[in-house]
Amino acid sequence: MKTMPSFLSVIVCFITLFLLIPMAGAQESEDAENQEISEEKIAAEKEMLESKIAELEEKPVEYFGSPKNKRTRVGFYKYRLEMLLEDPDKYFSEPEEYEGNIKTPE
Repeated sequence: MKTMPSFLSVIVCFITLFLLIPMAGAQESEDAENQEISEEKIAAEKEMLESKIAELEEKPVEYFGSPKNKRTRVGFYKYRLEMLLEDPDKYFSEPEEYEGNIKTPE
């Protein structure tokens, strides 16, 4: 013998459904907002790296001490730019700073 669902259980199901639908929409809008922020962050970081590369390329070799030092310094920022464009998540999760010619302790 089949039983009809009680009026109370039907009401609970509808209330639950109406509470979950807006929460799902809020999550989608939050995800879209986070993606926009990351796009803006990527664009800002790309612009910063490109301006740093241009700034370093304009400086004379004497500023760096040798052509090799200049190539190394510019190359570091070009490498970081490539890394940003290839995998932005990895770029921001593994920040690197230029350390130059620092000797490691023995």
